Amino acid sequence: MVEITFVYNYSIVLISIVISIFLCVITLDLLRRVRGVKSKKKRKLWLAASALMLGSCLWSMHFISSLSLKTENEAIYNGPIMFFSLFSTITLSYVAFYIFTLKKEATFSTLAPASVLLGAGITIMHYSGTYGIVTNAFIEYNYLLVVISFVSAIGLSFISGCLFAKTIKESFSLFHIPAAVILSLGVYISHYLAMKSMTIYANHYEVVLLKPKKWEFFIGSNSILIGIAIINIIIMGLMHTLSLRERRTHETKMHYMAYYDQLTGIPNRMKFQSTLKDAIKRSEKKSHQLAVMFLDLDRFKVFNDTLGHQLGDRLLIKVSERLIEKAPSNAMLARHGGDEFILLIENTDESKVKEAAEQLLGLFMAPFVMNKKEFFTTISIGISMYPDDGKDVGTLMKNAYKAMHLAQKSGYNNYQFFVHEDDKIHDRKIKIEHGLKKALHNNEFELYYQPQVHLKSKRIVGVEALLRWKHPELGTISPYEFIPVAETTGMIIPIGKWVIQEACKQIKLWQSIGIRIKIAANVSALQFEDQQFIELIDETLSQNLLPSKYLELEITESVMQKINQSFAIISKLKNIGIKVSIDDFGTGYSSLSVLSSLPIDVIKIDKSFVQKMMTNANTASLVKTIIEMGSNLNFGLIAEGIETEEQANFLMQNGCQLGQGFLYSPPVTKEEIEKLLHKENVI
Repeated sequence: MVEITFVYNYSIVLISIVISIFLCVITLDLLRRVRGVKSKKKRKLWLAASALMLGSCLWSMHFISSLSLKTENEAIYNGPIMFFSLFSTITLSYVAFYIFTLKKEATFSTLAPASVLLGAGITIMHYSGTYGIVTNAFIEYNYLLVVISFVSAIGLSFISGCLFAKTIKESFSLFHIPAAVILSLGVYISHYLAMKSMTIYANHYEVVLLKPKKWEFFIGSNSILIGIAIINIIIMGLMHTLSLRERRTHETKMHYMAYYDQLTGIPNRMKFQSTLKDAIKRSEKKSHQLAVMFLDLDRFKVFNDTLGHQLGDRLLIKVSERLIEKAPSNAMLARHGGDEFILLIENTDESKVKEAAEQLLGLFMAPFVMNKKEFFTTISIGISMYPDDGKDVGTLMKNAYKAMHLAQKSGYNNYQFFVHEDDKIHDRKIKIEHGLKKALHNNEFELYYQPQVHLKSKRIVGVEALLRWKHPELGTISPYEFIPVAETTGMIIPIGKWVIQEACKQIKLWQSIGIRIKIAANVSALQFEDQQFIELIDETLSQNLLPSKYLELEITESVMQKINQSFAIISKLKNIGIKVSIDDFGTGYSSLSVLSSLPIDVIKIDKSFVQKMMTNANTASLVKTIIEMGSNLNFGLIAEGIETEEQANFLMQNGCQLGQGFLYSPPVTKEEIEKLLHKENVI
């Protein structure tokens, strides 16, 4: 037995070191990606890729280092042991990396076991790999050095892990390189300590007789180098493919986040603007018109604040689904933000856009069902046309937005085309805002009255008081124009107080001449929630010595969203003896099931439903449902906006007994309504 003396080829040693550091850098980069994925499948994929890369690194380094040893003996490789050395280090590396990335932040409880497993993988690779090189040799071990090689692998793996843990969340950091160098250093110190721990003896007389057994084979040095290079190139190619795939997935995700709404999944404002820009170029080239339609859910803020953002988000999703399904086929839909949507229609004209707007309004006749409850909502639509209302993206969207606000000021649930404002229109808005502050003092307001009739007998059973403003310079101004301004400026509170007081005075005056009839007065949401509201009603009735049965208050659906507060206020009104009705029912968010829990007396079917029910089957069905459910819940029913006998007959046939509209009388002055009341002999 002769001891084998090793002489190292330092050129090959240097090559193995460079390859090892390079592969360790790639390993850490792959391991970093584990933090960025949420899918368990992808997490396992990147862990496996990291373990495979480190395994190939150790395997390559071990055998390249073995080639650096100059001996007289030819090496014979044992196939199963070679496979075991590779498989064991990959497996232990996978488990080590799994533990290392188990928590969001690396701690000693994860770093320590991970380092032990990684050190074990490095050590097993070296000793099993050396054992797999079958020679006519006998090996003696210095077990102290064996332990030191194992401990050094663990210690340097731990230090490398500590450095890497500081920057694992970053895409790249200078700390990655020293972490990779220290990990590679741990591999090399462990390897050469392992080689130092072994004393190998060879029998020269048996060398010539040495032949490969089953699963054993000779490989030349050049073949090993070429083979290792090919294996590493293949592995690096696979890793590169994974990186490209991840990059494409990331880019796709970023593109989706940049151009699509996260809640509804439809295109967002940025995508819409990009599409509109291209559409303008096409329209300019072909001399076509296009339309931008701005959609806003009416009173959505009240719905969201009262019922919660979660239910509000569900409503937005359902709205987007309905718009996608039913909107014109040539329209592009996007979510502009919040409760605002926007549509683009190319190659169109004003008549086609009107049809599209009517179609969109019709989509909201049917309720939205959430949590087994029905919720009604409407939309206001603003429209701008290319090229008349703008020739660029910003102008068209801005003008469509302005038109939408005009639609809201006109009473919601309608559409408006953009109107080019001139200085006169701007001056008018300023005059309205300033004039409101003087209108009460100058007695510019007046109440008009519209009769409410029994549809079958056509006898007047009550009147609704409607506010009118005669501006000294601008003439008569529509409530649709000045009420929103009054609500914004806070003037609606004193104006609403004047309406209640004036209505009660008129009731008392009529009673003094023998006319006994109730008056229904409208109350804004702001006035309804005012702390002095109940006191105002009580004091006004007392001052006029007026029985409460002659005054009825009409409130909008929006106040129903604050159900607890509304219940308390309505209950106090009921204690006084005041009847309460819901005006414009079906245009807000409350449903009959919600109203059933409140002490409401009457619901008024909105005029938009009455006007469309004879030409739209869905609207007719909705009106029938409202009447049926209202009757079942013992609500009084009044239909607004009746203009034809056909409408009146339809309502009577389906159970609605009361109504108002131009068929019977438009809103008239107190003198004219007195003539009608005397004629009807109202007592």
